Amino acid sequence: MRESFECVADSVTAFAIFTQDRAGIVTSWNMGAERLTGYRDAEILGRISNVIFTPEDNAAGIPEAERAQAMLDGRAEDERWHLRKNGSRFWGSGLLIPLAGPDAGFVKILRDLTERHVTAKRLRENEELFRVLATNVPQLVFRTRTTGDRTWGSPQWIEFTGLDLEHSLKFGWLSAIHPDDREATVAAWSAAQEGGDYSIEHRIRRAVDGAYRWHQTRARQIESGDAVAGEMVGTSTDIHDMRNLRERQEILLAELQHRTRNLLAVVRSIAGQTLRASASLQEFDAEFGERLAALGRVQGLLARTDHQALDLGTLVEAELAAHADGRRAADKVHIEGPPAVVSAGAAQALTLALHELATNAVKYGALGQPSGQLSVTWRTEGVDAKRIVLDWRESGVVMPAGEPRRKGYGSELIERALPYQLRAHTRLQFGPDGVHCHISVPVAATGTGAGLD
Repeated sequence: MRESFECVADSVTAFAIFTQDRAGIVTSWNMGAERLTGYRDAEILGRISNVIFTPEDNAAGIPEAERAQAMLDGRAEDERWHLRKNGSRFWGSGLLIPLAGPDAGFVKILRDLTERHVTAKRLRENEELFRVLATNVPQLVFRTRTTGDRTWGSPQWIEFTGLDLEHSLKFGWLSAIHPDDREATVAAWSAAQEGGDYSIEHRIRRAVDGAYRWHQTRARQIESGDAVAGEMVGTSTDIHDMRNLRERQEILLAELQHRTRNLLAVVRSIAGQTLRASASLQEFDAEFGERLAALGRVQGLLARTDHQALDLGTLVEAELAAHADGRRAADKVHIEGPPAVVSAGAAQALTLALHELATNAVKYGALGQPSGQLSVTWRTEGVDAKRIVLDWRESGVVMPAGEPRRKGYGSELIERALPYQLRAHTRLQFGPDGVHCHISVPVAATGTGAGLD
């Protein structure tokens, strides 16, 4: 009988099969045991089987406990690290069974499961790493089949959408997607079933306030032999603010292009009209440069307000400061008016008009003569302040006899361009003691900003 057992044991090389007496002394050793442990039968027979246990298990009395359990229960199973002859370790799954008879001993069947154990451990570690990452990143993480049938959602998903895991599984998660985006969201999964990655931008409802926020959702198929076939892992990243910023940048770029075209049109108009009114290139160079400087000043002021609007008082102060050159004493210039906001287009046109008036006042009028006085006032008129009325009045000026010989660029700007551009009512008079300019602009028209041609 024993010879038959040893014959069968030697024929089974996939398992280590050996017998030992009650004290653990090895009494038989098959070829499978030799292949697994590296011990030949001549080296192990008569030795205690504890040699294939690790030092830490021997110190803990594991071999003795295993034999005691086999005697008590009729079998003892274990899975643990074992030791080869060369000192290397293998993960063995063993079964120890007592043989019949009071002194018959035990038979041990041991199988090498190192590869499976290491793979399972690695999978557990990877799964734990995935769980740690998935539950700590700001993105909404999920696992799903390629059909979009969701199998798991992270705590971030549950907190953001207000959908618990039960209501998020299968296709329950679609209830958190904006109704207008659901068709495209489902259609994208059809493409993913062809083996590609899943990617879409859609809106997901935020539970705390009911707002739909744009998210970039991406998923990729898990490449693992132990993964469920067709399973994918993905994230939804909040891109709402970035998308708004991108749209804002596109709007700003379009506005910049529009403003640049308008500004170039204004510069071209100023250049053409200045050239026609100039007696020489030197005169053109000086006057064109000053007008460009005025245009630059108002552009600088508008840049501070994102080209939205400007206070009329700011325009008046800035333009007079550029021309008065210390003459703006309290007894020389009077500026007064209520807060009055004008649009970017109106600010540009009014600045050019103020520049022409101030330039003329420095050369021939109140800002260039010792006795001259300048009063710049404005007010609002009409129900709901529908018009802004500005008065430029000079006094104490010794005026040359007769009317001006010809109308220059400034006169053309005030009398023709402002009415066309801003639907303004204007009146420019050369009185006996100085210039008086009256400009009445409808508030509703200050949003225009056409060129000055």
